[in-house]
Amino acid sequence: DGDGLSDGNEIGLGIDPLMMDSDSDGLSDGDEINTYNTDPNSTDSDGDGLNDFEELNTHNTDPNNTDSDSDTLDDFSELNTHNTNPNSTDSDDDGLDDLTEITGTTDANNSDSDADGLTDGDEINTHASDPNNTDSDGDGLSDGDEVNTYNTDPNSTDSDSDGLSDGDELNTHSTDPN
Repeated sequence: DGDGLSDGNEIGLGIDPLMMDSDSDGLSDGDEINTYNTDPNSTDSDGDGLNDFEELNTHNTDPNNTDSDSDTLDDFSELNTHNTNPNSTDSDDDGLDDLTEITGTTDANNSDSDADGLTDGDEINTHASDPNNTDSDGDGLSDGDEVNTYNTDPNSTDSDSDGLSDGDELNTHSTDPN
């Protein structure tokens, strides 16, 4: 059948010696045995719901591993449910892994879920601010502006404890909030 395997070898493996691609997944039996170490009797060797050919040629995922990036989200779910990258543990590259974002409240495909100028990872891991609220302390300044522009605390309405909110100092009184 021209798949690179002898008839005896194919019979011994339980695959059809008359068919080049016994499971009709687009990969020859010879390639499945000799190159990819996939199951020539199964279109989906790892059982993740993705065809071996598509894993190798479309998604660049591992047809022998249900979770190519080892983030505990299977490749099928990443592609078809969450629209995340099955080859990256952090699809939006914000410092939070996909599982944390999917099981939490942030968007695994948007590095700055609240569009305040700070990545979700920085908000959670560095500044302890709310990645779903542009103004965590409610002082009228976005968290990103507080950190990146004014050097004020995005979790304190009054960074210098003078009785005026950071937003009032900057927007009303033109005073230094620090």
